[in-house]
Amino acid sequence: MEREHKVICDYGMGDYYKHYISTHKKIDKVTFNNIVTDFHTELRELIILENVGYTMPGVNFELVLKKEKRKPKIKDGKILNNIPVDWQATKALWNRDEEAKEKKLLVRYNNSHTSGYVFRIYFKKFGAKIKNRSVYKFQVNRDFKRQISKYIKDPDMSIDAFLLYKNHI
Repeated sequence: MEREHKVICDYGMGDYYKHYISTHKKIDKVTFNNIVTDFHTELRELIILENVGYTMPGVNFELVLKKEKRKPKIKDGKILNNIPVDWQATKALWNRDEEAKEKKLLVRYNNSHTSGYVFRIYFKKFGAKIKNRSVYKFQVNRDFKRQISKYIKDPDMSIDAFLLYKNHI
């Protein structure tokens, strides 16, 4: 079964290629795609491993790898838990225990390998000087998320992202 993509974009690689060849020199489509893919791969490596922030030209939005400590809080007598859900362990629990499934109990990650920190790509747009910046959104693709996860779980890799302070949100 093919997965359903959440992000549907109006423009794709073919549109970018048509724009490039109409304004710049002519190159074949395969070369163009290889250049763009190599650029994005290297950019991803720099953001994850070297902790480099990437500022998008023209709009001044920035992509940065951030880490934040998450823990449950109590607000108005209710527990608010923003720790990510471990869906694999949750479904295993629900298969074993029907009562847990009825109560919709969730198993959360403890992130002991990162001392309780959660990593994410932060889309900084408060420094941009454009109109309607609140409607812009950046969603990290699946490969990017998987690569971050792979490097975090690998003890030989040392990923150290900036700590996300509450005044930057």
